[in-house]
Amino acid sequence: MLFSSDAVANFINEHFEPVWESVRPVPMVTIDFGNGHKITRTLNGNIATHACNADGTVLDILPGVYTADVYRQQLEQLVLLHRFVASADSQGSGGPNATVRLKDYHEQQAGLLAKNRPPGMLVERTAGASILGVEKSVQLVAAGRSNRGVARVAAASAPAPGAEILAGWKELAEDTRINETVRRLQIHKKLAQLRSVKPTDVTKWLYKEVLHADLDDPYLGLKEILDKQYPFASEDGAKPK
Repeated sequence: MLFSSDAVANFINEHFEPVWESVRPVPMVTIDFGNGHKITRTLNGNIATHACNADGTVLDILPGVYTADVYRQQLEQLVLLHRFVASADSQGSGGPNATVRLKDYHEQQAGLLAKNRPPGMLVERTAGASILGVEKSVQLVAAGRSNRGVARVAAASAPAPGAEILAGWKELAEDTRINETVRRLQIHKKLAQLRSVKPTDVTKWLYKEVLHADLDDPYLGLKEILDKQYPFASEDGAKPK
């Protein structure tokens, strides 16, 4: 859904080097109706967007699925975050000062979210002029001090009419809200504790603790749900595998 949006796809292609990685086989479910007819479908998976610098160090993570407009806005923030971090050090985003600035950024964002306050916003400001033209810098400011404040991030496109579409949009909007509050708080806290994190360093933690999809569980947490109303679960479980 996110990447089918032309605005999102074009922004990613323009500002990022996109890489797709599958962290486990796609789960499939098959229903055998016993009369020679079967239906096989994929189960909805989960997704996380890692923004990394040139050496693969994670700058920030967007967990789960978003409404397309909020996702695009957060991608814009990630572009500014890369510049904000890199500008702290002459070595770029991988230097020691940049590492400290990134840690401070996550600590500040986590602190605000923990108090149920909107996180800071990264904005581009004119720093001065030179023979090369207008110079700009990226600053982290309180949400209310920018026209790109949290009110814009919390907004979403008007849903299309129709009960089914409206219900689906409401679910996606609620996922977006949870992503930008509860889940981002967990992520900011985690990244503030670590240094030079690569995606593989936090993948299992992210899916288990934030997205609630334990990659080490072959049933992805669904077995208890599937067995709850199944009268023969104990007998099936006793059979040798």
